[in-house]
Amino acid sequence: MATRGLSSDEIKLRAQRAFDKVDARKQEASRAFEAEQLAREAVLQKTARLKALRLAKEAADAETAAIVAAEQIRAKVEIAEAKAAAKASKAEAGKRTTKAKAKPAA
Repeated sequence: MATRGLSSDEIKLRAQRAFDKVDARKQEASRAFEAEQLAREAVLQKTARLKALRLAKEAADAETAAIVAAEQIRAKVEIAEAKAAAKASKAEAGKRTTKAKAKPAA
């Protein structure tokens, strides 16, 4: 900076303005950094909340799938038991018919 021909008051005024500019830039950088930190924290909180929701949904879906699978197995067992009972009943009816046909012939 050229200070030739300036009074000491003018030199002090220039120096103070330069200092004020530097100070203002520091304050602006500090505010920008704080805003960025707040934005980062908000993103982290949102991410954590969404992860918790996703995990809860996955757990609920797994529980529902397990219930559906158990119901399907129970239904298949009931059908198999009903088929076995029908087959046994049919076989028993066949034996009675055979015995009934055999008696009159004797």
